[in-house]
Amino acid sequence: MRLQFKRNGQGKKLTEPVQSYLRRQFMLQREYIEGLRCFETDGLFREQPVRRILIFSPALAKKNRLVIRTSSDLELHPEILAFEGHIDGEDRIYFADRRAATKRTGSA
Repeated sequence: MRLQFKRNGQGKKLTEPVQSYLRRQFMLQREYIEGLRCFETDGLFREQPVRRILIFSPALAKKNRLVIRTSSDLELHPEILAFEGHIDGEDRIYFADRRAATKRTGSA
């Protein structure tokens, strides 16, 4: 798997198709989505190749004084993860909202 991220180590901007999907599926504001960043890796889903995407909030990371430079950093701090999903070979997009799980975990 090859990680793709911006040189400054903050993840990359979400593509327009992903932004559109998040706006429609989760009824999110454009301003919120534009502030999110992601890491992409090659992966498998049901034995089919996909682009796995982890979406996080750099603002939340900064608020919690966390440095997120790679997807491994993000996996160590799942409380920063907002959405997790993939894009399949036919460009179909699938995402799960991880924000609620973070709130439940954080309040326990």
